[in-house]
Amino acid sequence: MKTQFLNSLRFTRAERYGTLAMMLMAIILFAAPLVTQRFHPPQHTDFSAFMEEIKRIEPAPTPVGERAGLFFFNPNTASREDFVRLGLSENVAKTIINYREKGGKFRTPEDFKKIWRLMPGDYERLLPYIRLQEAATPGPIENTEDKRGADLFAFNPNTISETDLFRLGLPSRTVKSILNYRIKGGHFRQKEDLEKIYTLSAEDYARIAGHAVFTPPETAPKSTLLPQKQPPSNPVDINRADANTWMSLPGIGEKRAQQLVAFREKLGGFLSVEQIGEMYGLPDSVFRQMRPWLVKGDTPLRTLNLNTVTLDELDAHPYISKRQAEMMVAYRQHHGAYTSVHDLDNIRAFTDKAWLDRVKPYLSAH
Repeated sequence: MKTQFLNSLRFTRAERYGTLAMMLMAIILFAAPLVTQRFHPPQHTDFSAFMEEIKRIEPAPTPVGERAGLFFFNPNTASREDFVRLGLSENVAKTIINYREKGGKFRTPEDFKKIWRLMPGDYERLLPYIRLQEAATPGPIENTEDKRGADLFAFNPNTISETDLFRLGLPSRTVKSILNYRIKGGHFRQKEDLEKIYTLSAEDYARIAGHAVFTPPETAPKSTLLPQKQPPSNPVDINRADANTWMSLPGIGEKRAQQLVAFREKLGGFLSVEQIGEMYGLPDSVFRQMRPWLVKGDTPLRTLNLNTVTLDELDAHPYISKRQAEMMVAYRQHHGAYTSVHDLDNIRAFTDKAWLDRVKPYLSAH
């Protein structure tokens, strides 16, 4: 049996020669390309002329600073078209507008980086052009006006005439802003109040502020004060007052009274009297005049339940943008029901702790 098995493994002489010949042919076939490359190196096609031709046809990329117009702007007042002209995308411009419509305000240039979709590069590029106190009229950056011909003299900003404002070397837009501020009831009590004039540049403020003199509000000309009303006999509860009650306060007409009621309803109630000053379109001068009659009662806030509220209901709240509302709803869908409002801290995009503290009182999880 063993002998038969070994015999089956033996090759005949012809078979052995055939196997050796096949192995030799395989070696030659594998070695041939290596030998050929050694004596005939591969030819490389030169594409340099072709690439030069493409460069001549292709337009060169335009740097960001040339594509976008760079000009001074106020992020609290600039339009969506202005933001696009600054080189921001339509989506970023829309996000900024939505942030402002929800009650958001840029108080320092650094607040601008809070915009969720704003790229760090765009923030660094635009930061030098942000002007919160002075005019931000879109247009090319121009050299500062020559003020050497301006007169400097003691003046009362509450009574100075239009002609004398021009004598101080102020531009027409600033003169108009000061006059409008006084007509609407604004009163300057100290030189720092001049900074409220958003068209007054920092340079002009530094130049004229030291020459300003003031009179107490009670001795100011009547033309600079709002029409006087009979003050309400009782304090006004900001969370219970109807439109008629609001209209009893200085500077509040029918339209503004309705806006105050609507703002309160959208919020769910006021947390403090100072919150009224946040309402869009309410001048600070009017708020100061009505402030002594305002009180906050014990009316509870109306909250939105994070586990049942809809996207549209969240978006309608003055403190919540549509994007923020979408992330709140998405968190609920992916992680289940909220156990408390503090679960919002787990949403990575919500990095603005001040905003979270502001909006949490209007939300609940039960």
